[in-house]
Amino acid sequence: PDEMRADFASWAKLWPFRDNGPSLNPMGAFLVLSDMRTLRMRCAQMSRSALEVAHFLEEHPRVAAVHYPGLPSHPGHQLAQRTMRLADTDENAYGYMLSVEIAEDAPEESRNARTFYDHLDMIWRATDLGRVKTVATLNAISTHQQQGEEGRRLAGIGPATCRIACGIEDPADIVADLARALDAI
Repeated sequence: PDEMRADFASWAKLWPFRDNGPSLNPMGAFLVLSDMRTLRMRCAQMSRSALEVAHFLEEHPRVAAVHYPGLPSHPGHQLAQRTMRLADTDENAYGYMLSVEIAEDAPEESRNARTFYDHLDMIWRATDLGRVKTVATLNAISTHQQQGEEGRRLAGIGPATCRIACGIEDPADIVADLARALDAI
């Protein structure tokens, strides 16, 4: 555009790249830098929390299955043990996301899953990932709703599948909220 040719520096500063491009605003740059400085610590804590949560859920009678590579029952566990490590230690970090299938009285329904989901208190009910706050979503009615039943079946997402992205809260607090929601079923 002509305005870009006349004063490129002002154009770049004020228009397309203001929020996330080569001329990031000062507050945005500060937040990105702060996030980068704490990324390793957050990833380690989130992964530890997810492993503890996965162990709790795997033992709960209202849970049909837990999908998390840190569990010995996961088909890719051996590979995950060899490859999923924090870069600067020998500690395994299996990631912060897991999925859980809530046990249903009728397999085609998701009544128990919806009751569980509606009774989460501390855990946010949302569709985004990677927050410092633990987030849960029912994939069949949110992120994968447009795929249809066949698409969800191919993706391994049943009507009672709940994805949990663990945050940096104390794992005992996450487990307590999950236990309270599962007890509501």
